Amino acid sequence: MEQNLFSEKTKAADLALTNYRLLYVFPCFGLGLGLGEGTVKQICEKTGISVPLFLLVCNLYTFDDYSPDANTLMQIPLDDLMRYLQNSHQEYLKNRMPEVIDQVLNLVDRSQMKNGKMLMGFCEKYRQEIIAHFDYEEQIVFPYIRALLEGKKTERYKIKEYERNHSNLDAALNDLKNIIIKYLPPECTIEKCRNVLIDLFLFESDLSKHTLLEDQILIALVERIEHTLQ
Repeated sequence: MEQNLFSEKTKAADLALTNYRLLYVFPCFGLGLGLGEGTVKQICEKTGISVPLFLLVCNLYTFDDYSPDANTLMQIPLDDLMRYLQNSHQEYLKNRMPEVIDQVLNLVDRSQMKNGKMLMGFCEKYRQEIIAHFDYEEQIVFPYIRALLEGKKTERYKIKEYERNHSNLDAALNDLKNIIIKYLPPECTIEKCRNVLIDLFLFESDLSKHTLLEDQILIALVERIEHTLQ
């Protein structure tokens, strides 16, 4: 497995050719297309992106059994990681989530299904859960981490509290998928529903990687700082 991981010598364009889902990751680093023959190291240095962080995210989103070692974690700049997470929040809220919800609502309109109101209700429930999840991170967790980076110690909050309360965003998505797959009327054919379901599965997969990045990387880095400030 290790020899297949992306490295700083990998051509940046090859990342997207290997895993098209990274096309959702690149904008969160401020990267677009037109990468030419540049390597990861060359592109990152040109655009001011942390090479270790970029590789970690791309490997995490591509290889299901990837787990960074301690040496890799030591190279991750925590402030850059938070910036990436904040950018990804905006990507989810402004682009990914509205696109998915619009597709579900369009399916409801086209099919005139009797379960339409239920689907619309689940969409709104999920939207509110996503907003609450990101708001907690933006207003509580990230300011706490920035204070730690400035050497400010507080006993009122610990990253373990974030770990305990880190909400599972999969449940409402599963409800949406279950309704579409199990309970829609016969006139809602696979052909009508396929694109909606594929986008839901892709959105769920990407969001699970985002959560993994927070649970396994962000929390570990913050706990290390907390320990040094004890």
